Amino acid sequence: MKNFLFISIEESFFIIFVAILIFGPKKITDIARELGEGVRYLKNAKNKIKDEIMRTNNINKPIQDNKKIKKPPYSVKRNN
Repeated sequence: MKNFLFISIEESFFIIFVAILIFGPKKITDIARELGEGVRYLKNAKNKIKDEIMRTNNINKPIQDNKKIKKPPYSVKRNN
């Protein structure tokens, strides 16, 4: 079994125990909620930037003469 972030289960329980002692159970839920909102905000910002880049790249591309663009295959077979 792989350890998450190279921390054993006992060490992770100890970290959680210390966090509960320092912040209290109610404050930990608020902290976790705020972290989740922050991650969601960053994900949305990343998607907006990516969409904007894709949109500007599509505007600057020359129009092709109704040629179909080949899509890459979903899986690549490798010869060993």
